[in-house]
Amino acid sequence: MGDQDSDTSIQESRGKTESVAEEKPKSYDSVDALSVYQLRPAFTDKFKGNQIKEIILSVLTETLLGKVYSPNNAKNWTIKMANSINEKVKELQMKRYKHIVQVTIGEIKGAGVKAGVRCLWDAETDSYTSEQFINETIFSVVVVFGIYLY
Repeated sequence: MGDQDSDTSIQESRGKTESVAEEKPKSYDSVDALSVYQLRPAFTDKFKGNQIKEIILSVLTETLLGKVYSPNNAKNWTIKMANSINEKVKELQMKRYKHIVQVTIGEIKGAGVKAGVRCLWDAETDSYTSEQFINETIFSVVVVFGIYLY
């Protein structure tokens, strides 16, 4: 009697397995276009360099116009400008872009300045824009990098 019960339970479990195997997988023809993974931004979502350049120039002139270089104030101006540019660039809502704001301020004393940046870069999606400000005693260079997240 015990053997018949175990045979019946094996047949029942096999029947359940077969019914699960008979289910058909979902068709990929009905995939929503919005759920497709994009490796490149759409043309309208690309880095907005011209708009960012205008933001940088307005913040530079607003902060430094008419000012005289002071080492004590330079740090505060740098932080103020970086935060202001950062907030205004966020308002542009560039989809899937992370941005980095770099502000440099120095005193004009007749000597030159050289600077360089090195990073991994995807020339098709990543970009940057920069702007500079110069008066009698101050020079400033602002660079905003836009990195597209895959």
